[in-house]
Amino acid sequence: MFPWRRNRKAADSEGQQRASLAMLHVGRCGSTVVGRMLSDHPDVFWDREIFEPHRRTELDEPVDLPPNQLIRHRQAQTPLHYGFETKYLQSHHLGRLGLTLPDYISILQGLGFNRFVALHRRNYLRRVVSGAIGRASGTWHRTRGSATTSASITLDPHKVPFGPRKPLLDVFAELSEGERALRELLPPSDTLWLTYEDDIERDPSIAYRRVCGLFG
Repeated sequence: MFPWRRNRKAADSEGQQRASLAMLHVGRCGSTVVGRMLSDHPDVFWDREIFEPHRRTELDEPVDLPPNQLIRHRQAQTPLHYGFETKYLQSHHLGRLGLTLPDYISILQGLGFNRFVALHRRNYLRRVVSGAIGRASGTWHRTRGSATTSASITLDPHKVPFGPRKPLLDVFAELSEGERALRELLPPSDTLWLTYEDDIERDPSIAYRRVCGLFG
C-alpha cells in the first residue's frame, strides 16, 4: 500500500495547488532530521535522497532510469505535495550522474519544481569532520531516541574523504563555490535558504516550519 493511502488526503482535494519542492544540500547539515519531520506531515510526500537507492521510500519504479525520468516517475506516483533531496556538488550526486549544476536545475524546473530549499552548514570544518566520523563509524544518522556518542578520528588534511580524497582547502573551496553557483541559479522568490547552525542545530522545528511555509 502506498504511504499516502494511510488516511492521507491529497493536496488537490481541497483546491490547493500541488507543490513540487527540491532540497539541495552538501550533506551532514541536518537534511535527514528535517526530512523525517516533513514525512510526518499529512499533506507532504517526502521522498528523501532518491539518488541513494538505499534511502528511497517505498514507491515502485523500474530500474536504471535516467535522472529526469526517475524524478518524473516518482513525482507522478503521489497526489500530495512532493519533495526530495539531492547532494548537489560534483563530489557527490551530480558527479555520479554526469550532470552539471546548471543542467540539473534546468531539469528540475522543466519537471515543474516550483519551490527550492538550499541547506548549508556555515562551519565547513565541522561538516568535514562529521562526514569523516560517519565514514569511519558506519553510522551516518542517529535514530529517534538514541543517545549521542563521541568518536575519535585522525584526519589527514592532505587527503580528506569528500567524494574522492582531496586536500582540506580544496574541500572548503568546493563548498564555497558550490553555494555561490547555487545562489546564481535558483530563483530568489521561490527559494528558501537554511543554515544548519541557525535553523536546525538547536531546534529543527524552525527549519520544518519554514519549509512548510514554502510548501504553503
